[in-house]
Amino acid sequence: MYVGRPESASHPVMSPPIGTQLLGTIALEHGHDVMLFDNRLQPVDVLLGDIDDFSPHVVGFSFLSPSADQAVALARRTRASGRLVIAGGVHASIHAADLMASGAFDCVVRREGENALIDICERLRAGQPPEGIVTGTEWAELDTLPHYADFPLYRPVYLPSNTFRSVYVQLGRGCPMRCTFCELPNNDVFAPPRRRFRSIDRIMAELHVYHARWRINFITLVDSIATLNLPLIEEFVRRVNIELPGVGFMFNAHANRFGAGLAAAIGEAQRGRTLDAEKITVWFGFESGSQRLLDFMTKGTTVAQGRAVADLCHLHGVQIGANLLLGVPTESPRDYDQHHAFMDYVKPQFPNPNILNPLPGTEMYSYCRREGILRDEHDYTIWTGRDIAARNEGPITTIDYQFVLDAYYRYREDDRDPPAPDRYRPWAEQGS
Repeated sequence: MYVGRPESASHPVMSPPIGTQLLGTIALEHGHDVMLFDNRLQPVDVLLGDIDDFSPHVVGFSFLSPSADQAVALARRTRASGRLVIAGGVHASIHAADLMASGAFDCVVRREGENALIDICERLRAGQPPEGIVTGTEWAELDTLPHYADFPLYRPVYLPSNTFRSVYVQLGRGCPMRCTFCELPNNDVFAPPRRRFRSIDRIMAELHVYHARWRINFITLVDSIATLNLPLIEEFVRRVNIELPGVGFMFNAHANRFGAGLAAAIGEAQRGRTLDAEKITVWFGFESGSQRLLDFMTKGTTVAQGRAVADLCHLHGVQIGANLLLGVPTESPRDYDQHHAFMDYVKPQFPNPNILNPLPGTEMYSYCRREGILRDEHDYTIWTGRDIAARNEGPITTIDYQFVLDAYYRYREDDRDPPAPDRYRPWAEQGS
């Protein structure tokens, strides 16, 4: 079961999640009966009734930190005699002990879950219950991961009447960055990453399966940084353009891992793509136009690098998605002036400001807790612009949230209540 927030009001699931589809497919390949569930697609009572009708021996939960309380509540309601309830994912990896203490789960899997799930199911077959906290081992050869099975739950996402039929795909695993607002650099939980990549032939074979089966017209590469392996992403751009010319895509890039060759390849692929669903967007985690704040967040980039990659994108006609992080401790009005100057220079097609919500397990959370500036150190939910405007406060006590909201609405007019006219087309409108 995936537990999360709807991706948009009209499309609660725009792209079915990788984790549950992949784990479910692997379990099928090992001879188990599998059904997928997603709390975004059914009322809770219907969902729980369907689980009881299926009567599984094992229920696995995948969720992120903002949905942890909801997942715990659902897990408690799925418990039954002879049924093992498992949690996995990034939040579970960091908060394994807390989740076990909640009494909602029999087992919590830390780190990668594929091998762990196979082992847990085999142990149960042999009448041996798993340990309470299981540390998963990495799936060494990513090319041997299966294509997603055709699970009935997500077939409606790919109805021909849907103009946006998107699939999530990975080029590889492992992120070497040390950003203080991210959970992945937590070495107490995640070992320093060994970057692993799939082959372009395997990636394209997978995409052809989904195109034939679901008629996908958009691909989202979910790698934290899809440009870590520049030859791979350049070949991906070229191959998709040749083999799936009507399929658009987007991916995350890094300002110091993006060059003229990739920009030229994207520009060449972009020509002739007239429909929005066919277009290509590169998302940069610029996060700030203030070098001081970039250094504070150990982002590992410079404002000058951000401007340089924007110049490359403008030169080659590459659509830019620009992530900006607001509400960062120590920020000042001068930092906001620098944000705006930077965004005016970059001119992104998709400006995407985000309000910082410090998550446990990150260095940023530890800093805020140490400084005593968290509104509620046990609150993992996401404060939206509307939440902050309604309550006149935010997750960090020392932040002037009027500055935050002024900047937020400068780029996200769609999130006003009532909505303001559409000055931009942020990707958030489409639920990402």
